[in-house]
Amino acid sequence: MIRFHVAMQWLASQRVLAVPLAFGLALSVTALLAVEPAGAAEGPLVVNTSRAPPTLDPVAVCDITDHGFISSLYVALLAYEDKPIDSAPSGIAATQEDTTKFKGDLAKSWNVSADGTKLTFNLTPGVKFPSGRPVDAAAVAASLTRAWKSGKCGTYFFEAAQYGNTQSIEAVDDLTVVITLARAEPLVMHALTQPNLAIVDVKLVEEMGGDEWLASHVAGFGPYLLEDYQPGVRAKFVRNPTYFGKPALEAEVIVNFIADNATLLLQARNRKAHVTLGLQKSSVASLADQEGLEVIAVKSSRWQLIGLPNEIAPFDNVKFREALTYAVPYQQILDKVAFGFAQIYYGPFPPAFPSYNAELGQPRDFDLDRARALIKESGVTLPVATDMVIREGEFAHDQIATIVQSTWRELGVNVTIQKLPASGYQEAIYTETKQSTLIRIDGPSVTDPGWLFDYDLRCASFFNTSDYCNPAAEALLDEAHPLLDESQRQVYWDKIAKMWVADSPRIPVYADIYTAIVSDDVKVWHYQQDGPFDLHRWSR
Repeated sequence: MIRFHVAMQWLASQRVLAVPLAFGLALSVTALLAVEPAGAAEGPLVVNTSRAPPTLDPVAVCDITDHGFISSLYVALLAYEDKPIDSAPSGIAATQEDTTKFKGDLAKSWNVSADGTKLTFNLTPGVKFPSGRPVDAAAVAASLTRAWKSGKCGTYFFEAAQYGNTQSIEAVDDLTVVITLARAEPLVMHALTQPNLAIVDVKLVEEMGGDEWLASHVAGFGPYLLEDYQPGVRAKFVRNPTYFGKPALEAEVIVNFIADNATLLLQARNRKAHVTLGLQKSSVASLADQEGLEVIAVKSSRWQLIGLPNEIAPFDNVKFREALTYAVPYQQILDKVAFGFAQIYYGPFPPAFPSYNAELGQPRDFDLDRARALIKESGVTLPVATDMVIREGEFAHDQIATIVQSTWRELGVNVTIQKLPASGYQEAIYTETKQSTLIRIDGPSVTDPGWLFDYDLRCASFFNTSDYCNPAAEALLDEAHPLLDESQRQVYWDKIAKMWVADSPRIPVYADIYTAIVSDDVKVWHYQQDGPFDLHRWSR
């Protein structure tokens, strides 16, 4: 009998149903790839996942779930310490990031000046790229400069959204890199733990043709090397024999991308994978009595949201947006989509997030009469038509979109669902002006309110997926940034949260409980906010 564990005690009071799915869908071609059955420790660790990354270029990866895929292929300057997942199944040494404590990765030591404007990193000596080139200060400075100047997510991460704050990146000798800022920004240290700012062999990238080549290849020196990659189909990771740190726990890992939930579930049930990620929560619940499997569940700083294009009529009307927040059957979605692996709330922060204020985060009711009254008050003429963009391989998106489509039709809001592959989805949600509603699993790579608001609140942010703009709230964010005292910062987060709730810029559908299915021979597992995909930290 599976031992069913969850991260927080409150989840035990939720209604979790074990409902077998009908297997009416045909097996995908991907699922028919030859995969070694689980159970033989001498074979590869097999991971099945629902989502394929749109790119392998660290500076171009933007989605929280995609970041983790590259984390075992690269090395950053810093990393987070670990802490145990107390609720993990017995027999599994399960850990997660402790984002309050740093440790060195490539950097063996570091120093921050008293005024916070100069960050000095002393590198581990003798490290080389697979190309044979030294991973010295010049190579690190070149890689960080590439991210800084990329104009992509790498720029956001390196600047911690404080654009223009970085003054220089210098290699002052062979093993010392100095980053100089115009003003102190503690979030830069957090950013330097992220795979987006991992160190790339820039000269190799240039020799191989540039960014286009790196989109489907790797130029890192992490615990794993990418031996084979078929985008959207399969990836093969092999232990890096020259890695300078603790070796990867498994010699070889096979990752299969399976965008069909029925196939993903069938392979998990038949133990064709050691780790299964991205299953529908109903499928996770249906495995509750499956012999030989375990469920790991972690209360996370992630959430499912419905983004509203705030600059496009009629979504530029605050009463109309507010109406839609009362037209989502939250409990139905919690029961039939999340199967209890979630919590309903409203506001900019989910319950697991630092600075969440329960009083300000009370959920909104499902109330169609109130929604109709607010639409009437808004003056918006019905019917209204909108596209709703969802991502292939995010099974919850399909379910949420279908439920919302049916409900909003009763109000005269007609939704056309557009399912896009990873690359098309990323392009759609990061257009300069958002034209459609969208469903997104979100959560900041750095679990700090300042980091979240920097990309999700600022009017000019390319990564503000709802084009939400409140200059007064943004001014409060600027005042909060230099503060170090958490009680002082909380005053600002609460003020901003009140403005956010009044503006109804988007719809948080639920706070997510992250779930992974592992075979009972898996003994070591690690969760990170990005991904999780620390493949070198998983083993039998």
